[in-house]
Amino acid sequence: MSALLNVKNLQTFFFTAEGLVKAVNGIDFSIRHGETLALVGESGCGKSMTALSLLRLVPEPGRIVEGEINFDGLDLLHMPENELRRIRGNQIGMIFQEPMTSLNPVFRIGEQIAESLRLHRGLDKKVANDAAAELLHQVGIPASKQRLKDYPHQLSGGMRQRIVIAMALACKPRLLIADEPTTALDVTIQAQIMELLATLQQQQRTAILLITHDLGVVAENADRVAIMYAGLIVETAPVEELYATPLHPYTKGLLACIPRVGDNRTRLEPIKGNVPRFGSDASGCPFRPRCPVAFEPCRDQLPPLQETSPGHKARCWRVCS
Repeated sequence: MSALLNVKNLQTFFFTAEGLVKAVNGIDFSIRHGETLALVGESGCGKSMTALSLLRLVPEPGRIVEGEINFDGLDLLHMPENELRRIRGNQIGMIFQEPMTSLNPVFRIGEQIAESLRLHRGLDKKVANDAAAELLHQVGIPASKQRLKDYPHQLSGGMRQRIVIAMALACKPRLLIADEPTTALDVTIQAQIMELLATLQQQQRTAILLITHDLGVVAENADRVAIMYAGLIVETAPVEELYATPLHPYTKGLLACIPRVGDNRTRLEPIKGNVPRFGSDASGCPFRPRCPVAFEPCRDQLPPLQETSPGHKARCWRVCS
């Protein structure tokens, strides 16, 4: 199956008064048509900045300094802004982590959803409004026609998140970037939303980049997983293989934090320490200060992302040596 999205050596840096911040520090990944790739890691690992980089929405003082972003043969990194606007929200949809960043507080919900449908799909006002109401119904919002008249501040955080999801799905995108799409929702609605995304995927062969820290959501919905740490991908594998045979100590630490039915442990096992500050010039493996199996080579050189079996790669000297 051919890749819809190819990303190579993506580097997004922030040029701040305190120094250079390497938010995304040279990552490679691809997503095939109809596939779900989960990008997983703790807060501050660079997941959301990766998503913003794909659509060239990196805020100042950030800048993409190197790399390639190829979407179905199109060079997104060097595409003129007016052409890229026709792809954003149409061929590529995005569910933002914080719904209020993508909802305009002075426009009604219906106007904001219908605008995308009119702009990208050429629908007239009435048809666009009817389609907007149907989208709200699909994401579990009751009395959807009445809700079209509401402003964002009149809705709960969970409701706003569902509206953002509806907006992202409006034009049936070929690639959907979902940044923590179910964070503000209870478990019942989480399941409904993920089922809706799965249905869209089956009907439209939509590819999904699922950004999350919830390994339970990953296990149920992803085909492949990329584990991210300190701006780097440290392990990638098919989802079942990653859970069965994790290789990187960071991946093992994340999996050890998951509660399991029948688990006799009285306490979960957290990963000691914190994600390093972006831009630190420490040599070697960035996970070394927190790693329980670090040894001398980890101190001086960054390990390569090495393939150990088909589709399974890890960035660890214990794996490489």
